[in-house]
Amino acid sequence: MIDETRKAIKWGRSKTLVVSLPRRWIKKYGIEPDAQLHIQEGPEGHLKIMPLQITGTPSEKTATIRLLEQDELTLLTILETYYVVGYDQLTIESSRRLNEPVRKILNKIVNQLPGYEILESTDRRVTIKGVSVIRGQDIMEFVKMSSRTTIEMIEKLISGLGSGPDETERVANELIDDSWRQRGNYLRAQRELRKAMTVRPSGLKLETAYIFDTAYYVLQLHNIHENIQHIAEALTRRQPPDEQNKLAVAALNKVYENLKKAISAFLQRNQEMVRQVLGEIPLLRQWKRQTETIVDVMKDSVITQIILDRMEEMLAYNSGIAKTALLLKA
Repeated sequence: MIDETRKAIKWGRSKTLVVSLPRRWIKKYGIEPDAQLHIQEGPEGHLKIMPLQITGTPSEKTATIRLLEQDELTLLTILETYYVVGYDQLTIESSRRLNEPVRKILNKIVNQLPGYEILESTDRRVTIKGVSVIRGQDIMEFVKMSSRTTIEMIEKLISGLGSGPDETERVANELIDDSWRQRGNYLRAQRELRKAMTVRPSGLKLETAYIFDTAYYVLQLHNIHENIQHIAEALTRRQPPDEQNKLAVAALNKVYENLKKAISAFLQRNQEMVRQVLGEIPLLRQWKRQTETIVDVMKDSVITQIILDRMEEMLAYNSGIAKTALLLKA
């Protein structure tokens, strides 16, 4: 960390003052003559200087993992943790020969971690490397894409429920696959936002608090994805009877409309929309309780109750998104 005092020097005959840049900083980020630098004024008058194009790169984070357990859950937990923390290369070593089932598990997990690929594979060792990163403002584009996908998943669920049993089951299976892909996107967003805390990628102009808030926002979207997945899994086993189908669709529509406002509030930093979202949620919870009294006296209402319960959980995440939008405005 650089913490020093430098003198402001007059530049030529003009009134411009210049301050030289520390040599260590220039070397670390590969700053060349005529390089473009982003200068931003902070609330207390300090200036923040950031490279727009970083050519110097920090050393890669690498780790070697001694493989003791070979079940899928253990491998998934280990690799996801290293991925989110920001490791660029992982070497998995085993004292035993890596059999075909273990290799299939590794391939499956790596395919779920965007930007990771298997670089090398031998009898007792597999090397995984990060081959791509998200740069600069692309992180925010990635967040926007995840927001759109979340809305589209609920739209697909609503459409499937209103299209007959066969179509509902087909859509439910599609949504289960979509949820797994979205999990990979969630992990990648967390990984890149963590990296932005230490080394700001090219063009990224986000304050530390904004990065934290964005990470929280992405987490809320992920929680909504998981609720959609749980509903989809339930629908592959059982579907609402015809007389309850409209109630199930109504519940999801109410979450959908509220979520669209919450996402817009976050992305647009719209305080008025925040107030709308937060004002609607108590009314929607009251509607849910009233609907439950109707459903309770109906036969075969298990799946409808699952949808109503998940509706309430998703409303809580909508509330979290809206409150995060308030923090961004502060």
